[in-house]
Amino acid sequence: MKHFFLKTVLFIFAFTLSNCEKNDPEEQLPPITQTGANTFGAIVDGRAFTPADSFSTTPGTPKFKGLQVYVGNNFKTSNGDDKWTISTGNFKINPSIYLYIYIPSLKDLSTNYIVDSSDGLEDSDLSNAHIYCHINGNNNTYLSTVNSGIIEFTRLDIANGIYSGTLSVKLKNKDDENDIIEITNGRFDINLNTVNK
Repeated sequence: MKHFFLKTVLFIFAFTLSNCEKNDPEEQLPPITQTGANTFGAIVDGRAFTPADSFSTTPGTPKFKGLQVYVGNNFKTSNGDDKWTISTGNFKINPSIYLYIYIPSLKDLSTNYIVDSSDGLEDSDLSNAHIYCHINGNNNTYLSTVNSGIIEFTRLDIANGIYSGTLSVKLKNKDDENDIIEITNGRFDINLNTVNK
């Protein structure tokens, strides 16, 4: 009888454990890769974030693509001497999250970029790397500040269009500097030849 009881308890424990949801936000992120898998993920203010495409509710407005990467002025090819941006969002989660990551130039082929002050504008021509985030639409805008984070490339293959790396940053609410969020465990693996299609 003891063996039956012990087997029953172990079975129930194993069954319960196997049916648990992934509660660790990092387990919900894509793996860190360097293959051009067109993935992005981060922990944003303690929550797992991955991009998602969504449809606009406004007639005539195109679908929002959850992950887009742009380089240069023509946004198609790069010699590494022009701006590089990631625009990523997920409007299917509540509250929604939108991130904008900007590096003014990859010309020196540096693999580390210090994140400095952001103006919160997509058409910004700031001379420094910066990140901003909208949470719940434009209701809460968070901006990077001087030396508030780092973007590290683990693969920077401009010739083949592969950009892979990690990032972490602290952002301040533009309307309340005491309201600070952290973006941690950020990872991206981009193939510029296919990501925007």
